[in-house]
Amino acid sequence: MGPLPRVTECTRERIAREFDELGPDACMAEITGDLRQNNPELLDMLSRCAMDVGDPPMIMRGFGMFYRLLTVQSVAAEDSLLNQIPRVTAETRDLLVIRIDEQGSAAFTRECIEDLERNNPELLQMAHSFASRHKDYLGVMQGFALLYKSLVVQSSVDRIYLH
Repeated sequence: MGPLPRVTECTRERIAREFDELGPDACMAEITGDLRQNNPELLDMLSRCAMDVGDPPMIMRGFGMFYRLLTVQSVAAEDSLLNQIPRVTAETRDLLVIRIDEQGSAAFTRECIEDLERNNPELLQMAHSFASRHKDYLGVMQGFALLYKSLVVQSSVDRIYLH
Protein backbone atom coordinates (compact mmCIF):
# COMPACT_ATOMS: atom_id res chain seq x y z
CA MET A 1 0.00 0.00 0.00
CA GLY A 2 1.21 3.48 -0.84
CA PRO A 3 1.31 6.52 1.44
CA LEU A 4 -1.73 8.08 -0.24
CA PRO A 5 -5.31 6.81 -0.21
CA ARG A 6 -6.16 4.37 -3.00
CA VAL A 7 -8.89 5.97 -5.10
CA THR A 8 -11.81 3.66 -5.80
CA GLU A 9 -13.92 3.43 -8.93
CA CYS A 10 -16.89 4.66 -6.89
CA THR A 11 -14.99 7.79 -5.85
CA ARG A 12 -13.81 8.40 -9.41
CA GLU A 13 -17.40 8.17 -10.70
CA ARG A 14 -18.67 10.38 -7.86
CA ILE A 15 -16.19 13.16 -8.66
CA ALA A 16 -16.95 12.92 -12.39
CA ARG A 17 -20.65 13.38 -11.56
CA GLU A 18 -19.78 16.29 -9.26
CA PHE A 19 -17.96 18.05 -12.12
CA ASP A 20 -20.88 17.30 -14.49
CA GLU A 21 -23.62 18.43 -12.11
CA LEU A 22 -21.98 21.47 -10.49
CA GLY A 23 -19.91 22.43 -13.49
CA PRO A 24 -16.14 22.58 -13.77
CA ASP A 25 -15.94 26.28 -12.84
CA ALA A 26 -17.76 25.81 -9.52
CA CYS A 27 -15.72 22.70 -8.72
CA MET A 28 -12.45 24.41 -9.59
CA ALA A 29 -13.33 27.45 -7.47
CA GLU A 30 -13.73 25.13 -4.47
CA ILE A 31 -10.61 23.08 -5.26
CA THR A 32 -8.48 26.17 -5.88
CA GLY A 33 -9.69 27.66 -2.60
CA ASP A 34 -8.75 24.44 -0.80
CA LEU A 35 -5.31 24.41 -2.43
CA ARG A 36 -4.76 28.11 -1.70
CA GLN A 37 -5.58 27.56 1.98
CA ASN A 38 -4.13 24.09 2.58
CA ASN A 39 -1.51 23.48 -0.10
CA PRO A 40 -0.26 26.77 -1.61
CA GLU A 41 3.12 25.35 -2.67
CA LEU A 42 1.33 22.60 -4.60
CA LEU A 43 -1.03 25.13 -6.19
CA ASP A 44 1.97 27.16 -7.37
CA MET A 45 3.62 24.05 -8.85
CA LEU A 46 0.44 23.03 -10.65
CA SER A 47 -0.20 26.53 -11.98
CA ARG A 48 3.31 26.74 -13.41
CA CYS A 49 2.99 23.30 -14.98
CA ALA A 50 -0.38 24.22 -16.53
CA MET A 51 1.17 27.36 -18.01
CA ASP A 52 4.05 25.34 -19.46
CA VAL A 53 1.75 22.76 -21.06
CA GLY A 54 -0.67 25.30 -22.49
CA ASP A 55 -4.40 25.89 -22.06
CA PRO A 56 -3.96 26.53 -18.30
CA PRO A 57 -7.66 26.60 -17.31
CA MET A 58 -8.27 23.21 -18.94
CA ILE A 59 -5.11 21.64 -17.54
CA MET A 60 -5.85 22.96 -14.05
CA ARG A 61 -9.24 21.20 -14.25
CA GLY A 62 -7.47 17.89 -14.73
CA PHE A 63 -5.02 18.58 -11.91
CA GLY A 64 -7.89 19.79 -9.74
CA MET A 65 -9.91 16.65 -10.36
CA PHE A 66 -6.88 14.50 -9.55
CA TYR A 67 -6.35 16.38 -6.28
CA ARG A 68 -10.07 16.23 -5.46
CA LEU A 69 -10.11 12.46 -5.95
CA LEU A 70 -7.37 12.11 -3.37
CA THR A 71 -8.95 14.51 -0.86
CA VAL A 72 -12.36 12.85 -1.08
CA GLN A 73 -10.83 9.38 -0.82
CA SER A 74 -8.74 10.43 2.19
CA VAL A 75 -11.91 11.43 4.07
CA ALA A 76 -13.57 8.13 3.14
CA ALA A 77 -10.57 6.00 4.19
CA GLU A 78 -10.99 3.93 7.34
CA ASP A 79 -7.62 5.09 8.62
CA SER A 80 -8.24 8.68 7.54
CA LEU A 81 -5.66 10.09 9.96
CA LEU A 82 -2.94 8.14 8.17
CA ASN A 83 -4.30 8.99 4.72
CA GLN A 84 -4.63 12.75 5.04
CA ILE A 85 -3.40 14.74 2.08
CA PRO A 86 -0.10 16.33 3.13
CA ARG A 87 0.80 19.99 2.78
CA VAL A 88 3.69 20.09 0.31
CA THR A 89 6.62 22.19 1.52
CA ALA A 90 9.18 24.22 -0.40
CA GLU A 91 11.81 21.72 0.77
CA THR A 92 9.91 18.85 -0.85
CA ARG A 93 9.53 20.89 -4.01
CA ASP A 94 13.30 21.54 -4.07
CA LEU A 95 14.01 17.85 -3.48
CA LEU A 96 11.83 16.90 -6.45
CA VAL A 97 13.50 19.48 -8.70
CA ILE A 98 16.87 17.90 -7.85
CA ARG A 99 15.49 14.41 -8.47
CA ILE A 100 14.03 15.41 -11.85
CA ASP A 101 17.32 17.06 -12.84
CA GLU A 102 19.24 13.90 -11.90
CA GLN A 103 16.82 11.38 -13.45
CA GLY A 104 15.49 13.38 -16.34
CA SER A 105 11.82 14.22 -16.70
CA ALA A 106 11.00 11.15 -18.82
CA ALA A 107 12.47 8.68 -16.29
CA PHE A 108 10.83 10.58 -13.42
CA THR A 109 7.45 10.47 -15.14
CA ARG A 110 7.80 6.78 -16.02
CA GLU A 111 8.67 5.94 -12.39
CA CYS A 112 5.61 7.85 -11.14
CA ILE A 113 3.31 6.20 -13.67
CA GLU A 114 4.57 2.76 -12.63
CA ASP A 115 3.92 3.67 -8.99
CA LEU A 116 0.41 4.85 -9.86
CA GLU A 117 -0.22 1.65 -11.81
CA ARG A 118 0.76 -0.45 -8.76
CA ASN A 119 -0.78 1.63 -5.99
CA ASN A 120 -3.55 3.77 -7.47
CA PRO A 121 -4.84 2.45 -10.82
CA GLU A 122 -8.10 4.45 -10.73
CA LEU A 123 -6.08 7.63 -10.32
CA LEU A 124 -3.86 6.61 -13.23
CA GLN A 125 -6.94 5.88 -15.33
CA MET A 126 -8.30 9.37 -14.65
CA ALA A 127 -4.93 11.00 -15.48
CA HIS A 128 -4.49 8.97 -18.68
CA SER A 129 -8.04 9.65 -19.83
CA PHE A 130 -7.63 13.38 -19.25
CA ALA A 131 -4.16 13.61 -20.83
CA SER A 132 -5.33 11.65 -23.89
CA ARG A 133 -7.60 14.55 -24.80
CA HIS A 134 -4.74 17.06 -24.87
CA LYS A 135 -2.26 17.60 -27.71
CA ASP A 136 0.70 17.41 -25.27
CA TYR A 137 -0.04 14.06 -23.64
CA LEU A 138 3.45 13.71 -22.19
CA GLY A 139 3.48 17.24 -20.76
CA VAL A 140 0.14 16.68 -19.03
CA MET A 141 1.25 13.29 -17.66
CA GLN A 142 4.44 14.91 -16.37
CA GLY A 143 2.23 17.35 -14.45
CA PHE A 144 0.20 14.51 -12.95
CA ALA A 145 3.45 12.70 -12.08
CA LEU A 146 4.77 15.82 -10.32
CA LEU A 147 1.50 16.26 -8.43
CA TYR A 148 1.41 12.63 -7.35
CA LYS A 149 5.09 12.38 -6.41
CA SER A 150 4.96 15.65 -4.46
CA LEU A 151 2.20 14.24 -2.29
CA VAL A 152 3.87 10.82 -1.95
CA VAL A 153 7.24 12.28 -0.94
CA GLN A 154 5.67 14.78 1.46
CA SER A 155 3.55 12.05 3.02
CA SER A 156 6.65 9.92 3.55
CA VAL A 157 8.55 12.84 5.08
CA ASP A 158 5.61 13.64 7.36
CA ARG A 159 5.40 10.02 8.55
CA ILE A 160 9.08 10.05 9.47
CA TYR A 161 8.49 13.08 11.67
CA LEU A 162 5.47 11.42 13.31
CA HIS A 163 7.60 8.50 14.47
